[in-house]
Amino acid sequence: MSVLDFLKTTKKTVASQIEEMQASLVKLRAERKDVEAVVEEHAPKRAAMLLSDASDAEIAQLDAAANLAQIRLERLEIAELQLQDRLERARNKSERERLATEHERAAAAIEEKAKALEGPMNALAAAFDELVKVIPAETFTEKYSDGHLMPQPARPEDVARAIVASGIYNNEPRLFELLRAVRANTLQQQHTHFEKAMSLYSWDGGRLAPFGGQGEPKVFTAPIAADLLIVGPLREKAAALRTGDAELLQAAE
Repeated sequence: MSVLDFLKTTKKTVASQIEEMQASLVKLRAERKDVEAVVEEHAPKRAAMLLSDASDAEIAQLDAAANLAQIRLERLEIAELQLQDRLERARNKSERERLATEHERAAAAIEEKAKALEGPMNALAAAFDELVKVIPAETFTEKYSDGHLMPQPARPEDVARAIVASGIYNNEPRLFELLRAVRANTLQQQHTHFEKAMSLYSWDGGRLAPFGGQGEPKVFTAPIAADLLIVGPLREKAAALRTGDAELLQAAE
């Protein structure tokens, strides 16, 4: 393998190209060291030959060898710079490919798990509906709610929500977050408290926006929400990493 073989185009994988260029770099530096020694030794050798009985032809031969060594050294220095640049670009491409593959694997795994949520969610919705149906209209339970000074009778839906929320929290408390809530207790005062709640977030151009309570929330099924929130952006970033498109990469971040 020539020390300048890295200049030739290749269809090998990036990893193979990096391996070959690293080998070329080691060989190039070793040769450059040898050639530098020839160039550095030329002047003292020539001075010694001028003071000796060496013939003009022998001195000319030494000069010719030194001139060729200098040309070779210059070529090697330029080649090393080009090789280092290509090696850095190849390593960068390899790293971008690794990150792109990670993003795509994560997107596929999230997509699979989000689809798997549909069955349990449908079952939970059906179970909630059945639970509401069997709870009497007279629940003998009261509920504090905004807009009322005193506790109000709890409806079957209120009791069912409390039952389901308790069960979910018992199984996976991470689904709930600590929220600061303000509730009117009197006409003049408001009472601030904190509670654990499962928040409803609306889709707002790539951001999780808390539902403000006006109009209908912009929500989707779990697979579609996952695609909008994380799966799609991950795949966009993977594509940007592979193409090396800085504008797309910045947009995908």
